[in-house]
Amino acid sequence: MWINMGPQHPMTHGLWNLRVRIEGEIIEEVDPEMGYLHRGIEKISEDRHYNEVITLMDRTCYVAGMSWEHLYIIAAEQALHLEPPERAQFIRTLADELQRIASHLMWYAAFVQDLGLMTPFLYGMRDRDLILDLFQSFTGARMTYEYNRAGGVRNDLPNGFTDRARKVMDWLDARFVEYDQLCLDSDIFHRRCDGLGVLSARDCIDWGVTGPMLRSAGIKRDLRKDRPYAAYDRVEFDVAVADGADVTARYLVRMEEMRQAVRIVRQTLDWLDKHPGPVLAERLPRWLGAPYAPVGREGYLLKRNYPTGRGFSSVEEPHGEAQAYVVNTGGEHPYRVKFRSPVFVNIAAAQKYLPGYRVADIPPIMGSVDVCVGEVDR
Repeated sequence: MWINMGPQHPMTHGLWNLRVRIEGEIIEEVDPEMGYLHRGIEKISEDRHYNEVITLMDRTCYVAGMSWEHLYIIAAEQALHLEPPERAQFIRTLADELQRIASHLMWYAAFVQDLGLMTPFLYGMRDRDLILDLFQSFTGARMTYEYNRAGGVRNDLPNGFTDRARKVMDWLDARFVEYDQLCLDSDIFHRRCDGLGVLSARDCIDWGVTGPMLRSAGIKRDLRKDRPYAAYDRVEFDVAVADGADVTARYLVRMEEMRQAVRIVRQTLDWLDKHPGPVLAERLPRWLGAPYAPVGREGYLLKRNYPTGRGFSSVEEPHGEAQAYVVNTGGEHPYRVKFRSPVFVNIAAAQKYLPGYRVADIPPIMGSVDVCVGEVDR
């Protein structure tokens, strides 16, 4: 028979439906259904000024808003022929890694709760709040930041931020050890994770799966290393990989990614302490960021020949490789905006990594995927 796990189901972690064909307790076939949360962000972006689109990016994935802001703004800057200052690039790198930690902590808390481990859930949510406090201190918001701008970032970091951030990084280093003790020393964790949801390296490549799921299959692919952007070519870190290609391997990869993110954050803080400077490019178009139409003496709108261009960006957001395409035809709005969500592909591949397991295995397997439906439907 076919059963529905969703769209209102604790397993989904969002508004989507997983249709499952079962024979007894064994999964024979699955059919992921998307579209319950579609908001038309790509089309709406064509009717917004370049900086106004950033508001939509925070809502594409609420646990990775800063990463999606960065993704879009790189493509927009290419299309607009803008170059951000060096300090802005380091602040963006810092913000990306803080967002990676916050996103993975949210995943950790939700994932372990699916396994029946309540204590790690409380620890993860507690520590994520520390990262949100840091975001609030320099953006004024905890989830919808609207911080990036075409040509840089909105404002510099406040006084004392770097010292405060270092204390949070020291705290997290010690907590990650506790996380592993609570999970890897738990018999429940291993019984519900080891050997489940296997997706081989070949299958990952065939389906276009990226991010922690791909690296858990032993593929050392990370855009921050392979095609560095922002200041990633100026910091040292290791790519987190594992060989199991199962739920446990995905856990190990994300835990190591958080440790490496802490390492990157410390390096960016050291650099920012030593290199003051502007955070927004000079000589920006006057209309960029606010409606502006030049008017002549007789009241007619004057035509300006703004430079045209196209921008394409690809960043390593917490869920995988996200891509953006922006077309600038010389107007105040982007002519075309297109996004590629890594979670869309990772969920579609459920047709490969779910059959053969039991219905009770679906929550830990899908929990290891780290679903964010907002960026899937857009």
